[in-house]
Amino acid sequence: MPRSAPPIDLTRCPLCGRSNQCAVSAALPPEDCWCMSTPISPAALAQIPDSVRNQSCLCPACAALPPLPRADPAPI
Repeated sequence: MPRSAPPIDLTRCPLCGRSNQCAVSAALPPEDCWCMSTPISPAALAQIPDSVRNQSCLCPACAALPPLPRADPAPI
C-alpha cells in the first residue's frame, strides 16, 4: 500500500521550515499579514517545490532572497 505524504504544516516556510508568521494561518485578517506590505522575491517564489506551491507561505527571510544569478549572454 503506497504511503501518503505527510500533511503540510501551514505555519512553516516551505523553503527553510521556520515559522512563516502568516496572519491567515493564525486566523487573523489577511491584511494583517507581513506579506501584504513587503515585496516578495520572484527568486524565492521560483524555489518553492511544486508539491507545496500555493499551500504554505514563505517566511519573511526567505521572501527577501536575492535574485537568482542570470546566465551570462553568449559571446558574440
